[in-house]
Amino acid sequence: MGRELQKKKNRSSINKVTRRKQNIRKRPNITGSKLVADSWDKNQTLAQNYARLGLTHRLKTATGGKEQQPSKVKDPKPAKSNALGHQEARITRGEDGSILKVEYSKNLLYDTLGGDDDDDDDERETPSGLETETDLVRALKHRATLEVKTERLQSDRETDWVQRLVAKHGDDYQAMFWDKELNIRQQSIGDIKRRIKKWQASQKKA
Repeated sequence: MGRELQKKKNRSSINKVTRRKQNIRKRPNITGSKLVADSWDKNQTLAQNYARLGLTHRLKTATGGKEQQPSKVKDPKPAKSNALGHQEARITRGEDGSILKVEYSKNLLYDTLGGDDDDDDDERETPSGLETETDLVRALKHRATLEVKTERLQSDRETDWVQRLVAKHGDDYQAMFWDKELNIRQQSIGDIKRRIKKWQASQKKA
């Protein structure tokens, strides 16, 4: 009986009621800086917002899709030319097969001389919108100068652990490292030394 009812439901023209939400476009939720969140335009894409605010979403070269302007779209069928391409050379031979002339492209000649044009590529890839600072970038820089770095304080448990290490081994950090009873978490020598110096500095302030 149940199977027949299920077949009837599948043939029905009435849509099923579901809780699934369709065609919802997820927009980025800005949780980092309030200045960026206030200046964010939800009608623009991530790249468009970053370009307008004077920020960058990549360090050097593009890693994904890139929006193209209609005026900057290249012709899919470029005209043929006799110019040498990237890392190409043209050899002109005589009738007897001897080499008369060798023409190098600029990139190939530069590479054979040991040059590196990666820096030039990075300069060309630099977004033009970042040449001038926007008001948002200046505000973010000003806020960064006002922020005060909070120093992490040692807990009572860590202080007690450091005191027991110093009382047992003194300044022998190697022995502290190999102590299986106190150094149960296998802290490195450098980590133990930093914790002891921090404890000693807090003792001097007190």
